[in-house]
Amino acid sequence: MASRYHQGGNVLSITVANVTKRFGTFTALDDVSLEISAGRLVALLGPSGSGKTTLLRIIAGLEFAESGAIRFDGQDISDRAAGERRVGFVFQHYALFRHMTVFENVAFGLRVRPRGERPTRQQIRDRVGDLLDLIQLRSQAGRYPSQLSGGQRQRVALARALAVEPRVLLLDEPFGALDAKVRQELRRWLRQLHDDVGVTSVFVTHDQEEALEVADQVAVMNQGRIVQVGTPDEVYNHPANSFVYNFLGNVNLFHGRVDNGMTYINQDATGDLIFARPHALEITRNANGPNHFRATTKHINAAGPLVKIEVITEWGAPVHIEMAQERFRDLALNKGEEVYIIPRDLAIFEATHGDFTPSR
Repeated sequence: MASRYHQGGNVLSITVANVTKRFGTFTALDDVSLEISAGRLVALLGPSGSGKTTLLRIIAGLEFAESGAIRFDGQDISDRAAGERRVGFVFQHYALFRHMTVFENVAFGLRVRPRGERPTRQQIRDRVGDLLDLIQLRSQAGRYPSQLSGGQRQRVALARALAVEPRVLLLDEPFGALDAKVRQELRRWLRQLHDDVGVTSVFVTHDQEEALEVADQVAVMNQGRIVQVGTPDEVYNHPANSFVYNFLGNVNLFHGRVDNGMTYINQDATGDLIFARPHALEITRNANGPNHFRATTKHINAAGPLVKIEVITEWGAPVHIEMAQERFRDLALNKGEEVYIIPRDLAIFEATHGDFTPSR
């Protein structure tokens, strides 16, 4: 049965304008600005301590900034409490009421509205029923949270946040307490849920794969600042600096130089920083072209769709390489074998004031 629930005309934009937040002497957010278009699903991505959860809580009204503004559809709501902002907030650890059934958990926010704003009993039944259809748990309506799996509990938490028709949906590491397989299933489900409901949504994650797979737009954060905003393709394939490149996926770091358009990798810790993703390095038994280096295979993991290989370079550094199963079978590679490594796609950065920017 298809759900009738949709957020409809309640979609709005979010503006974060020059927000700074301190906790004592620690600056959690440093002059942060971000534009989120109406109806978008945006990921705040970064390592622990980068400020992403603090920013989410300030958007929600659970924290207040020292300076700057939060605007919904251009209206400044910086001084409004969380209850006045009409946001739905989903926490990492579900926060469901243990003594309430699934149905009553979802209905809670509707039942506690002021009498003049409270829907009728039939309206509540209809809305909760539509939401349970949306999260595919109508058959579990009479169960208690302890009788559900972790993934099911988180879906109930999302339905409860949506029940009050929030103007914005905010999610703080929504799948962080779940195992890897359930996380993968739920992030695909969240993307579909967002497309069905249409509410402007912001979620916090430190999982790069999760952000790149689910979000329309990714805001990469580091040390209290947003260092790049873009589509998943933009931030992954066109990183603004070495932090973004290094954070978004596995990389190998080399030092080297560029001469007449050719990149040369050195074993000395000098020169530009050169990054290469594991799939951009080719293993061969013959030295081809001017840019290659010798290495010895140390470990081979052939489980899964890609074969993962660790080699030790001629100067003693570990390098990680990934290749297709077919290529691995053709090579018939063995542990302890001397080979040549040929880089096929490199990202080059030059040092600037503690970070690294693309070298031109």
